[in-house]
Amino acid sequence: MVWSKEGFLTPEVDVNACINCGACVKACPAQPGHQQKQQSTALETPSAYGGWHAEEDTHLASSSGGIFTALADEVFAAGGCVFGVVWANKDTARFSKAENKEELAAMRGSKYTQAIPGMVYREVRAELKKGRRVLFCGTACQVYALRQYLRKDYENLLLVDILCHGVPSRNLLLGYIREWERQEGKAIERIRFRDKATDWQNYQVTKIFTDGSTISHCNKEDMFIRLFIGDLALNQACYACPHARFPRAGDITLGDFWGNLQHLHPDWPIRKGIGSLLTNTDKGKRILKSLEESGQIHLHPEPVENLLQGQRTTYLRQAPVPAKRESTLKRLNTEPIPRLYRELCQRVQCGPFLIRKNGLIHRAYNRLRRMKNQLMSKVSRPVS
Repeated sequence: MVWSKEGFLTPEVDVNACINCGACVKACPAQPGHQQKQQSTALETPSAYGGWHAEEDTHLASSSGGIFTALADEVFAAGGCVFGVVWANKDTARFSKAENKEELAAMRGSKYTQAIPGMVYREVRAELKKGRRVLFCGTACQVYALRQYLRKDYENLLLVDILCHGVPSRNLLLGYIREWERQEGKAIERIRFRDKATDWQNYQVTKIFTDGSTISHCNKEDMFIRLFIGDLALNQACYACPHARFPRAGDITLGDFWGNLQHLHPDWPIRKGIGSLLTNTDKGKRILKSLEESGQIHLHPEPVENLLQGQRTTYLRQAPVPAKRESTLKRLNTEPIPRLYRELCQRVQCGPFLIRKNGLIHRAYNRLRRMKNQLMSKVSRPVS
């Protein structure tokens, strides 16, 4: 897997070793026209929950509810191992294996960049053949790819797919780091993309520098998050993801329980983070219920619609490719991040003009547009 000019991992075939069997093309989940195979163990209707870890320190140390840690602890207790994503350095994420709680700590937290797989699928298969319990956690496409690679179900394998907005170009992350290091005149050591020290629903992006100093920005004001969520720099396959649908690829699906929780569940510890969970197989359902009964997690059944309410497009991702995507990816290689942020996130098109988003002119424009729509609806309303 090599980095393309657009900043995405793409497969490169070693033509000297290739025997033209076509197995990689058949298995690749990103190939055009690839027909996703439904897992044979999938439940007809998934069960949905809101949940969080019963231990407060673990709950606070996790991106949202801390359920991943509880699942991992259950696997460790059985002598198993966990595969997940860690930071290799400040700008590169990779898959790694954890054998204990100490090694698991690096897998917590969101890494908003494409993870280098290395030989992780081969390593997973090797551990399964030893008869060990294995937990594999990744995005839905990575989980599906592992199923394709293994070609059969393993009772000792637990698959967890993480809800994914899409994969942003690595060039966005590199440009973001480069800009902050230029502004501050010192090197970044690492970034916490989901720092919930103040409030989970208004999490911060915290830059930690090599001298120990930090700078934090609310996610709604952070250049990286705004450009990422704006969908202009995602991998081509992410806009109409065949794996962001039901049934999901994993035995369990983990995400954030966004939406109006203050109205739905005001008694929940919302500021600390709430996980959204789907059990897609009997295996996933059994394990979650076992963790609940042992008191390791708090688990509350929910209508699936409540989970979809705050992030429908993440569960069911079908969106057109934006017209500005190609030009944005090219500009990431040549222009500073603040310029792209100002133009793409702080300005909107009003007729032939670009104006500041939510500024005086923009608000006046929206008000006139609403008045016009109301007037037109009255004019077109049929007389009773």
